[in-house]
Amino acid sequence: MTWIKYIVVTTLLLSASHINAQKTNNIKFIVKLKSVENFGAKLKNSTIYIFKNGFISDSIDFKKSKLKLSLSSGCLYKIEFTKKNYVNKHVIINSIEVPEKKSIRIKADISLFKPKASWNVAFLNHQPVSIANYNFLKKKLEWNFDYNRSVVEKIILATIHN
Repeated sequence: MTWIKYIVVTTLLLSASHINAQKTNNIKFIVKLKSVENFGAKLKNSTIYIFKNGFISDSIDFKKSKLKLSLSSGCLYKIEFTKKNYVNKHVIINSIEVPEKKSIRIKADISLFKPKASWNVAFLNHQPVSIANYNFLKKKLEWNFDYNRSVVEKIILATIHN
C-alpha cells in the first residue's frame, strides 16, 4: 500500500512540474497580408509556416487576409508568409526575453508581390523582412524599423535595376 501512495504522489508531482514547465501563449501576433500589385488590397488564400526555436511547429492555410497567432514567450520564431506565384517573405520574432506573465500584442502588415524573371530577390529566402525584439524600457515587443527600412531599400533596388 505504501508503494502505491509513493507512485501516485510521484506521478502527481511529475505531472504538476510538466504543466508548470509549459509556456503560456502570452503574445498575440496580428498579421494583415496585402498585395503590392493591387495597391495594398487584401491578399487571401495564403499559407503561413511557423518555426519555433528552429523547428517547424505549425502551418496554416487561411482564406482571409488577416490572421491572429498566439505565441509564447521564451522562444525564437520565424514566421514565413507564402502564396503561390508570389515572393515569400518571413519575419523573426524574438520573444526569449519577454516576461511570461506579460501579455503583449504586436501587429504587422506584410505585402507580397509577384516576381519577374529579371528581379534578383532570392535574398528574401534567407533574410527576414523585419525583426521584433523585446524593449525593456518600453516593456513591449518592437519591430526594428531601421532594419526593415534597409530590407525594403534592398527590395526596391533589386526590382528597378533590371
